[in-house]
Amino acid sequence: MNNSQNREEIVKFYVAKAWNTLKDAMILSENKAWESCVNRLYYACFYMVYALLIQKIDVRAKTHSGIKTLFGLHIVKEGLIDEATASFYPLVFERRNEADYEDFEILTVEDVLPLISQAEEFIKTIQKLIL
Repeated sequence: MNNSQNREEIVKFYVAKAWNTLKDAMILSENKAWESCVNRLYYACFYMVYALLIQKIDVRAKTHSGIKTLFGLHIVKEGLIDEATASFYPLVFERRNEADYEDFEILTVEDVLPLISQAEEFIKTIQKLIL
């Protein structure tokens, strides 16, 4: 397998992982597990962004902040995605950090339910950029 074939397989892997993780988030929402749902929503978006960055610039960043920065520099700044759509990624990143790490952070249905459809639209938009 050559490098470009390997890269294609990695991209496919992360695209599939994004969709599977989004399904997990939906199951968690049905069970009213809001903090875990936000975690999975973020990771679903993360996996799709990571797939796009691998495909576009062959990057393998090691941190979530690094992926967020590279997304801004190579995808948003280059005009591949509009800023309004792109702004969802740092939002869900922040919500996930709050849910996972903030003391006494309790998310409700009102906090999380709108994020599910936004995450799905974000993932669809990013996937369209993957050739």
